[in-house]
Amino acid sequence: MRSKVYGVSLGPGDPELVTIKAIKVLARADKIYYPATLTRSGEVNSFALEILKMHSISETRLKSMPVAMTMSRKEVDKVYDKAFSSIMQDLENSLCIAVVCIGDAGLYSTFGHLLERLKKASVTVEMIAGVPAFVAAGASAHVPLALGSDKVLVLPDFESTDELDKCLDRYETVVVMKLSLFGEKLYSYLEKKRIGFVYAEYLGTPREFVSRSLNDLESRRIPYFSLIILFNKDQSSRNLCPEK
Repeated sequence: MRSKVYGVSLGPGDPELVTIKAIKVLARADKIYYPATLTRSGEVNSFALEILKMHSISETRLKSMPVAMTMSRKEVDKVYDKAFSSIMQDLENSLCIAVVCIGDAGLYSTFGHLLERLKKASVTVEMIAGVPAFVAAGASAHVPLALGSDKVLVLPDFESTDELDKCLDRYETVVVMKLSLFGEKLYSYLEKKRIGFVYAEYLGTPREFVSRSLNDLESRRIPYFSLIILFNKDQSSRNLCPEK
């Protein structure tokens, strides 16, 4: 294990959705890097750290990768460059390294940015698959994301509602991950479209909230850890029409 770096998926938030394989890797790792958010006030928050603590992993083996809440690619890359340098030093010291992420390591994850750097350095990598948040959201709402020949599109964000409309014209199901960027426009958009949806936030945690009701979103503040699954038509046969 000391000759490679492990990208370990933690799932959406529920500690029971961390796979057995992931737990085995974390148990053996000498050092575990985890993503964190650095707020404008200087506070460090980490959803991943909460999950690790639920599995009683000693904090002496943990190292944070705090990313500032900024859209600057240059500033974010500095964090990944620093983490990469630290990991390379750990490998020289024959340490077993794991890098964890929320959801799946291959889907809009922190590890994806480190993966490119590790491959260029010819470091052997193993990725441990996990449960993406939108899959957990569909399960929590008892709603199938796709049936038969349905097409599913996953968006990290979008530039305009016109772009979103075009996506819904082409795909039966559209997932929007970084929903907080939508903000106050969400309710008015859904009220206008009158399409089925599943809204979810903080999945698998005590703060979990999942709804298919438009009324629940009228004055709701949309947090960072939220997403929405949109269905491009009534689809009443699948019980996907919006609740009142």
